[in-house]
Amino acid sequence: MGEDLIATLARHGIIGERIAAPFPLWLVRADPDNAGDVSALLSDEERARADRFRICALARRYLAAHGALRLLIEAEFGIAASRQRYGVNDFGKPHLRDVPHVQCNMSYSGEGALVAFARHVEIGIDMERVRSVDDAAGLAAMYYTDRELMQLNERPDAFSDHAFLTVWVRKEACSKALGKGLSIAPSSFECGVGCGPRNVLVDGEVVESDVVDPKGGLLMSWAMRGQC
Repeated sequence: MGEDLIATLARHGIIGERIAAPFPLWLVRADPDNAGDVSALLSDEERARADRFRICALARRYLAAHGALRLLIEAEFGIAASRQRYGVNDFGKPHLRDVPHVQCNMSYSGEGALVAFARHVEIGIDMERVRSVDDAAGLAAMYYTDRELMQLNERPDAFSDHAFLTVWVRKEACSKALGKGLSIAPSSFECGVGCGPRNVLVDGEVVESDVVDPKGGLLMSWAMRGQC
């Protein structure tokens, strides 16, 4: 099935790779050598939003992510990609209208996007390209807990971009999993520094999470409340 999905994505000008997680999680990007016909799968609203990007690469990344999600949903639930309808909750978290209790998530960084969906569980994902972070110490003081700051300072590479971003992506994924986004203050819950699986208490809820670094330059995090 994984190889079939990779081939399906490729036919539409999308390069896709499955990432290990308890639910379908894919790293995707636009194929620079194959424009494909992915825009035909999208809604009028999605195509209009893609047209508003002034940078062509960002438009293609957006099209690849939204097209990939639709193709993956089609393979899972049998709903034609072009017929799928999506809604959002009060905080902007998307869900599939045609099938009950299906949540979707996306995250963009660099040339790629991370896309995911799950049924009957609440999920969140985030991805960041490891890069120089301006004023990482100042941002950490604003958004990280005292213990996280202490853990960063105890590392020999204190406030390295990689260490800083492991906290950032996990906080983002955990907040998204609860469907409340930025309404939950990042400094209000403890994630800890570094990659690997752990449980995080967020807004009174236990969220299972992981941070992985599979690509040597991309940090990815998933979070889940409930059981698949």
